[in-house]
Amino acid sequence: MHYINVVLLFLATSCIISASQTDNNFDAKYKLMEQFLTTKNLDTAILYTCWSLPDRIKHMEKFNEKKIAVSYRNKEDFYGNLKLDELFTITLYSPLLGIIVDWSCNDDLLFKFSESWLWNSSYHWLMVMSKKSNNNIQSFLTSKNINLTITSEILLAYPNVMDDIITNWHIFDIYRTAFEPRGKLMIDVVNKTFGIWGNRLWKFDKRSNLQNLTLNVVTIGNPYGALAKKNGTDIKPTSEELVKYLKTFNLDRLNSVQKFSFAIMYPLTRILLNMTLKIQTTNSWGYKVNNKWDGIVGMLMSGEADFSISLNALRSERYDVVDYSAISTWKHLPCFIFRHPRSSTASTNIFLRPFETTVWLSIICIVILSGLVYCTIMHYESSQTFSLRVLSDIVLLKIGTLCQQGTVMEPTKFSNRLIVLLMFVFSLVTYQFYSSSIVSGLLRPTVMNIDSVQKLEESGLDVGVEDFNIVIKLIEVFGEINPFLKKIIDNKIKPKSEYLLAKDGVKKIKKGHYAFFTDPATSYWLINDIFTEKEKCDLSELPLHRRETTGYLVQKNSPYRKLINYANVILLETGLVQRELSIWHAEKPKCTAGKTTTEESLVSVEIKDIASLIAFLIIGYIGSFTILVLEIIVHRHKTTITAFLIKNN
Repeated sequence: MHYINVVLLFLATSCIISASQTDNNFDAKYKLMEQFLTTKNLDTAILYTCWSLPDRIKHMEKFNEKKIAVSYRNKEDFYGNLKLDELFTITLYSPLLGIIVDWSCNDDLLFKFSESWLWNSSYHWLMVMSKKSNNNIQSFLTSKNINLTITSEILLAYPNVMDDIITNWHIFDIYRTAFEPRGKLMIDVVNKTFGIWGNRLWKFDKRSNLQNLTLNVVTIGNPYGALAKKNGTDIKPTSEELVKYLKTFNLDRLNSVQKFSFAIMYPLTRILLNMTLKIQTTNSWGYKVNNKWDGIVGMLMSGEADFSISLNALRSERYDVVDYSAISTWKHLPCFIFRHPRSSTASTNIFLRPFETTVWLSIICIVILSGLVYCTIMHYESSQTFSLRVLSDIVLLKIGTLCQQGTVMEPTKFSNRLIVLLMFVFSLVTYQFYSSSIVSGLLRPTVMNIDSVQKLEESGLDVGVEDFNIVIKLIEVFGEINPFLKKIIDNKIKPKSEYLLAKDGVKKIKKGHYAFFTDPATSYWLINDIFTEKEKCDLSELPLHRRETTGYLVQKNSPYRKLINYANVILLETGLVQRELSIWHAEKPKCTAGKTTTEESLVSVEIKDIASLIAFLIIGYIGSFTILVLEIIVHRHKTTITAFLIKNN
């Protein structure tokens, strides 16, 4: 009997100790989970544990006190055909979700995650491992089909057990530098030095070293080739040749946006991220053609490239298929650049321009009225030694008076003298207005305010386009929605094939009467080199749209998007971006001449300005000569008739 009592006491003690150990281990796991959720600032979580219903209710109350919403899944749910859109729901108000898996009771060697399980940064995983679980993390990930990347948030917690009681945890932060089979598996012991959760302020503090990972990137290799109109050939350089070219600073400034992009992306990837680039080229930034994306966008969608190293304007139509990273200070704004044309509607009208039509008609009426009054007075003037009674004489007299030429006669009557005096005063004032307007219009012409495509189309300026595929594409797109731009393209650009390299277009701008649609980031370098100060002051811009922000394109939901952003911020802070911008992006030349009166600020009178006057004079000569011939013919005819009549009589 005594023996039985001893055995029962031993069994009871063992059960109590076992239950105590179980409770301690249970509390240790709960404490680990609670610290994980609070440290990560997660307010929603899904737990895959083997807890009983009373234990779930008990600890759910504790989680609720921490303002953490927790839902549980059974073991059957965990191994079943899960609907991820129901289980893994994130919202604007709760953008992160915690997922805790207790492998100590859910371990099944045959279980594998499906390919559609989510391992991005929106889902924070805590996997509680058993002490007997496989400590080879690579084997564990392979057996469970867990494919990580640089943004993955997965912690593995291994218990440190003493006398079957969990005393602490070994926590590992795991990620890969790229999806398998590329990249390397990286294992960081979180609580090795700085406590249970380490001292990681942000995961990319320790993940910026990609261990010389090689990624496929794409840039614009020949923007003057396939999609341009005439000034380029489709060249496919090797990666080494392309890198050498992108590092070259040449005088023609071609491909400045690509060279600026590479100048930023090279230190960003090679120095800050320890990444190697395998560069591919294309001839298009990415447009939807026949319901299919080409160029950079097409290569990112197909997986041929991980991201671009050429800046691309932010366009809403691309947001659904690609993402943007490292928003740049480079602004994209192709526009028409031209020198201010003169305000006259045409040079041939320069001598009619000083007065409006109503003024000219008024002057003509005054001259006619003056002639009639003068003729009437002359009819009653009898004591005049030189009388003007022929109509042509009166006309010549009035035109001479109007042109400040005086008179060939001396009127004797006061009334006649008065009308002549009044005509001289009138002609003096009119002549001053006319001549001063002509001089000011030629030497200091006002400029036309061309602030719309309609005014540009009506201005009579010749128009050309830079032979650069993104510039050509832009003007064609806007030509479809702007009828005046459509007229410019159809009537002035396409018939003459006015697609020029930047250096050739700038030379035509210098000559004047030419508007060139170009990227000013490149053209202004050339303008600075060959324009005089006065010509720089004449420059004007006419953009078709607002200035566009640019950024680097990455694959949709790319794991490298935030990492590139992080490195780009460092370059901005160090001033490297601004330095490269000042090298590659030209600014509009400043007008140093201003409004000062200098010889350079004067405009020379050109032959076209007096062409109408010369034409008028030539027409007069021809008319005079024709009348002379007719007069000779008439005179000879009269002489012949007179001689004939005399002879017959």
